[in-house]
Amino acid sequence: MFEALVESAFEYAYPLLAVAQTRYRAVQDPGNAARHAPNTVQHQRQLSDHASRWITTPNNDTLYSNAWLDLSAGPVRVRVGAMPAGRYWSVALMDAFTNHFAVLGQRADGCGPVEVTLLGPGQHDAVCSGRVIRAPGNDVWLFARWLVDGVDDLANSHAMQDRLEVLPPPGLTHSPRRVPGLPTDPQNFLAVVNEALQRNPPPASDSHWLQRWSRIGLRPAAADLWHDLGDEVRHAWITHIATAHDKLRRAGASGRRDVQGWVTSGPEIGNFGDNFALRASVALGGLGALEPVEAKYFVRFTDDAAQPLDGCKPLILSVPPGGIPTDSFWSFSMYEPTADGQRFFADNPIHRYSIGNRTHGLVYNADGSLDIALQHEAPTEARLLANWLPAPRGPFQISLRTYLPRRELLDGTARMPTVCGAAPGAA
Repeated sequence: MFEALVESAFEYAYPLLAVAQTRYRAVQDPGNAARHAPNTVQHQRQLSDHASRWITTPNNDTLYSNAWLDLSAGPVRVRVGAMPAGRYWSVALMDAFTNHFAVLGQRADGCGPVEVTLLGPGQHDAVCSGRVIRAPGNDVWLFARWLVDGVDDLANSHAMQDRLEVLPPPGLTHSPRRVPGLPTDPQNFLAVVNEALQRNPPPASDSHWLQRWSRIGLRPAAADLWHDLGDEVRHAWITHIATAHDKLRRAGASGRRDVQGWVTSGPEIGNFGDNFALRASVALGGLGALEPVEAKYFVRFTDDAAQPLDGCKPLILSVPPGGIPTDSFWSFSMYEPTADGQRFFADNPIHRYSIGNRTHGLVYNADGSLDIALQHEAPTEARLLANWLPAPRGPFQISLRTYLPRRELLDGTARMPTVCGAAPGAA
C-alpha cells in the first residue's frame, strides 16, 4: 500500500539529504581537519584531481569557494570585489532543494563589484539597504567558481577568491544538525530531510505531494518521527528504500535528452520546478550544477558506434573547426564512474584531468579542428600524445562543460564533437 509513496517520497527528498551530507562534511564532520563554521568562507586553493572526493563530478577549470549560510538569525551580506576583465567568475546561491535562486558573476555583473543582502523566510527587507535577495529557506549553499588557467595561474585565481566576503549578523550561534547517514537508512533519512524541511519551507506548489507523503512520515519536523509511524509504514520504508535508491542510480538519464550522441539535461537543470526525477539524479551525479544560461553540461557514455567508452579501446574525440560556441570557455573532463553512480577524475601519469580551449601545447589540424586521444596507454603518434586525455583501464565517461554557452548550444543546433575508434597505428 505504501511502497509507491516511499519511492516517490525518496526521489523528492533525496536532494535534501545530498545537501545535508555535503554540508556535514564541510562544517561538522570531526574527521575533516579543514571544516569551517557556517557563514564563513572556505577556499579551495588547489585544482581538483583524482583524490578530490568532496563533491561528485568536480571540475579542473576553476577553483571553488564555499560557504554554508544560515539566515535563521538575520540577514547575511555577501560582497565580491572588482574582478579582472575577461576572467570567468560566478557565485551561485543554492537552496536546500538544490535550486539556484541567484547567481552573481561575470554574466550578470561583469567585473563587479557586487554587494547583496540575503534575507530568509519571514524577514523584512525594510531593515536593509542596497541590493536585497530573498532566499526561499534559511539554509543557503554559496558555491563560487573562479577561472584558473593551470597551476601557473593559481595566484591570480587566489586573488579573485580573496575578494569574496560573507558578513553574518554579530553574535550568531549555530546548533549542530542531525548527522546524515547512508541514503538507505530509512530512520536517518527521514530525520535528516524532515529537519531540512522545517528549516526550509517547500514551494507552495509541492503542498499536495507533501500532504500525501505526510502519511509515511515525510513532513517538517525537528523530532525523530520514526517510532510514531505504524508498523506497516516502517516496513514499507525498510523494504523499499534500497529499491528507490537503486532506481535513482539507474535513472541518470531521467529528464535528459540526446544531442548528437551527447546526453544533456533539459532547461530545468539548476531550477528544477516539479521535475523531481531530474533534480534527484543531478543531486546524485552532479550536485551544484548551474543553470544552462550560465553553464551547459554534456556527458558521453558511448562512442559513435554506440559502444560503451573503455580506456582499453583507443578513441579519437574530434572537435569541429572553431571549437565549441561559448562566450567564456569549454573543456572535456575524464571521469571514472563509481558503483553508486558518482563520477571522479581518473588517476593518470601526466596529471591531466581535463582538456579544452585554454590547454597549452595542443596540436590543431590544418582546418582548425582538434583530435583528442582518449585511451589508457600513451599514444605513439606525437600529435596525439600532445592531445592525450588519459583514460582509466576500463569504463569511463566524458563530460563537456561550456561556460556562458551561445544560443546554438542551448537550442541544440551546434555541431557537436564525435567520438570514433582511432585509426590503426594512431594509438
